[in-house]
Amino acid sequence: MRKRISKVSTLVATAALATLALAGQAGAASPAHAPAAARGTASAARTQASQVLYAPATLERGQSWTSDTAQLVMQTDGNLVIYDEFGHARWASNTVGSGWRAAFQTDGNFVVYTRSGHAVWASGTAGHPGSRLAVQDDGNVVIYDGSQAVWASGTNH
Repeated sequence: MRKRISKVSTLVATAALATLALAGQAGAASPAHAPAAARGTASAARTQASQVLYAPATLERGQSWTSDTAQLVMQTDGNLVIYDEFGHARWASNTVGSGWRAAFQTDGNFVVYTRSGHAVWASGTAGHPGSRLAVQDDGNVVIYDGSQAVWASGTNH
């Protein structure tokens, strides 16, 4: 009986490893080298690469939230900045020297605070509890309340 369990365990482990290896090979395929018919599927997959955050979420100095083509960074100089995939700044909160952290709050507002807790920039979206913040693959950062965008950075490209 023990030999049979051991053989079954070995077969299950081997099958699991083979599945992981195949999944890794499929994930490693480059969309640029995919056939034209498959590229549509690849770009749909990239859309799903958007990073979606629910409140409460805090972005400390030196941290970032990213998608494939956008990066929302709370810089160490206090500025909240959106960079594109080429490293170009596309939007900024203009809080250099005063911003300390950015908080996506449960009321739906996204706020940059000083070290002492004073707000120096806000999205103006308070009153939308349950909202989500999306760093989208089109380069835009958007706050959604349900399916409605209540704030957008306008950095889509």
